[in-house]
Amino acid sequence: MRRALAGAALAVALSGCERMISDFRLSGTVDVSPALRGRVPRQNAMLFIVAKNEGGVPVAVERIVNPDFPAPFEMGPADLLVPAVRNREALTVHATLNTHGHMDAPRPGDLIGEAAGTVLPGAGGVSIVLERTR
Repeated sequence: MRRALAGAALAVALSGCERMISDFRLSGTVDVSPALRGRVPRQNAMLFIVAKNEGGVPVAVERIVNPDFPAPFEMGPADLLVPAVRNREALTVHATLNTHGHMDAPRPGDLIGEAAGTVLPGAGGVSIVLERTR
């Protein structure tokens, strides 16, 4: 009986996590400032859009190969790195454009930008402008 109750409790807990994961959405556009338009690579470019929690831990990442700007993005459950993002968890969103394909360590020449302030999961219309270089 206890095992059956424990199994049922686990199923309920997991279904709650599933709901949190399946509800995750974040969308917007990434553009390049006019001053940096000439520095956008024509080929082998990788655009990384990263959402981080208040502790600075990446919770979701979307990668776009050879983007056209302005580049729309939409993050969903498949982009999550952290299995449970709370609906009221404030996130910062930033983007990096590079040709080396690594998102973790910006290198000289990478184009970088971030959304103003924080956003909540489910937000649409997030605007990021790549406005500085590393």
